[in-house]
Amino acid sequence: MILSRYDLGAGKKGAADGPLAVKDETEHLGIVFDEFEILDGQNLTTSHISHDFGRHIEDVLEASIRLNNKVKEFLDRKKFPIILSGDHSNAIGGFSGLKNAFPDKRIGIIWIDAHADLHSPYTTPSGNLHGMPLAVLSGLDNRSLRRNEVSEDLAYYWEELKKLGVGKISPKFDLKDLVFIGIRDAEKEEWDIIRNMGIKTFEPADIRQLGMKEVLAQAIDHLKNCDLFYVSFDADSLDPGISIGTGTIAPDGLKIDEAEVVFETLLNHPKTGAFEITEVNPHLDAAGKEMAKVIAGLLYHGLTQ
Repeated sequence: MILSRYDLGAGKKGAADGPLAVKDETEHLGIVFDEFEILDGQNLTTSHISHDFGRHIEDVLEASIRLNNKVKEFLDRKKFPIILSGDHSNAIGGFSGLKNAFPDKRIGIIWIDAHADLHSPYTTPSGNLHGMPLAVLSGLDNRSLRRNEVSEDLAYYWEELKKLGVGKISPKFDLKDLVFIGIRDAEKEEWDIIRNMGIKTFEPADIRQLGMKEVLAQAIDHLKNCDLFYVSFDADSLDPGISIGTGTIAPDGLKIDEAEVVFETLLNHPKTGAFEITEVNPHLDAAGKEMAKVIAGLLYHGLTQ
């Protein structure tokens, strides 16, 4: 297990404490990982340069390099990386590590999330990097949809993020090898990309109509030509009645039984090369641990099937 305690890409702080909270609750359920690594954001050098359309991008780059290296190290030692990360910008380092370990493999992404995370500095309404990982990894700039003027410094660091890792591979995957599950809260620019690129997308109505087992069967079939999958599960994919400790909730999310099918199916699928869980924020959880308990329960379910 890799605990990536970085929340520099989020608009609300506190998700850096999510990985340890989930790990602790998982151990309370009786699952103890024989090996885990903690990557901590406390020793990053905080930037004094302000990038309104890419906040903390220098630090996100440094954190992504560290996570990239750790994921690749796990895979080189034949260890399966379960990544508990702070915010969703960590997917940049997580996926990059998988790609750098297997540079010649075609890797698909199954993205379980309320949001599309397809923005770039040229389109972002918030400047938060956790809304941009899929654009980074697919090499997508969105300049044709530009709403922001991006400084030379920010453009430089954006290019460095895209080329992160050995061989400076960019793009690292093709958007046709992406499947969205649970998406329901995206900006117009992102919906335009989804339609124009023909990205396979399962919205809440599709999940209710088909059932999660069929959704996953179709997702896996869509990625049948991929050698490996990167699975990323955002806590805000869950319904707000469950996802009480995460930063960007949206109504009509996954139910517990639907999420259990996700964990059971994808944690145990032979093509899953890495599994990330992100955006658990104990600071936004009135009870402090409820969100972590939910995620730990899902992990327990997936790992004991």
